[in-house]
Amino acid sequence: MCGIIGYKCKKNGCEVVLNGLKDLEYRGYDSWGIDTHNLISDINKNFGHVRWASENFINHTNFCNSKHSKDGNEGMNILNLITKENYYAQTSKYFQNILNEKIINKQELLEKINISRKTLYRITKKENYWCNIQILFDLIKLLSISEDELIKNIQKIKTKNSFPIIITELNINSNEFFRILGHILGDGGIHVIESEGKYRAFYVNNEQQLLDSFCNDTKKAFGELKIYSRKRIEHGDEIWLPSTVGFTLYKLLNYQELNKKKRVPQFVFNSDKKYICQFLQAIFDDESTISVDKHMIVISLGNKFLLEDIRNLMLSVDINCNPIYKIVPKNRSIMYQFSVTSKDNLQKFREKVNFLHPLKRKKLNILINKYR
Repeated sequence: MCGIIGYKCKKNGCEVVLNGLKDLEYRGYDSWGIDTHNLISDINKNFGHVRWASENFINHTNFCNSKHSKDGNEGMNILNLITKENYYAQTSKYFQNILNEKIINKQELLEKINISRKTLYRITKKENYWCNIQILFDLIKLLSISEDELIKNIQKIKTKNSFPIIITELNINSNEFFRILGHILGDGGIHVIESEGKYRAFYVNNEQQLLDSFCNDTKKAFGELKIYSRKRIEHGDEIWLPSTVGFTLYKLLNYQELNKKKRVPQFVFNSDKKYICQFLQAIFDDESTISVDKHMIVISLGNKFLLEDIRNLMLSVDINCNPIYKIVPKNRSIMYQFSVTSKDNLQKFREKVNFLHPLKRKKLNILINKYR
């Protein structure tokens, strides 16, 4: 994806082109430039080009194990995403026995990895001991134990300030995972306190069916884990996920590179269309409205760039959308929106994306039936 702007005039067009490049911002900012030449009848031309910065996005295949998950899909190892020195793990008794068999010179080992004799005893003998993950990786390197052997014997991981999660491998090629991403970018988010190592992913909604679906999807994608929830009368019920899950989503959604702004990560654009449709379903469940009288689905956001991403995803699954336009309501923030209209596009939307939200699903059926 790229953006190009051209300006043809006898005057210097640098300022015009620069302003145009700013309008194209985030369609890419790893390369840009202005070229001024005297071409064709001595008319001064200015060209600006900006290319999509694909390397700034996390390529999810970099984090996949060579092994496959139980359903045959390639899995992502969470240990490749986390900062190992900030996390702790419980290993199996079997792995403790492997360590004991491999350790010959304890004193040399203690000096090389800079831990105490008491800590080494706990790592190799104490049941359910929470050991720093970086220390474990340093240990296996010195003892010539493979990373695969360690990973398959890690039972739980956690930070100092979070509840543990059991799974260390995540199947990102699943409907559940893409719906989770859609909800986090929709009515959810990630509350970050970097100084405390807290990355709390959350989701807020009034519709119980969507809340239940989000919980079920999270447990299916990440395994059995503790999910926090609270009832709120005015702003919708709220769900919070453990910090390890939040950090994983923080990395995959590229929050750090984007200064915590919500954008659709590039790997979603590159994914199978069936997963893109699940992602879109979650977004439209959260953010869209249906006008039966006006024969349209409308999605409105204050984040113009995220809305552009969503519209481009719709086009990628062959659902045509109307252009984005700006709304300036009185005493409210500026909003941007686009709509889906016409019987053909609405039918495509129902066939490919649809709603899980029961009222919106019902309204869409009514809307399409009005064309008959």
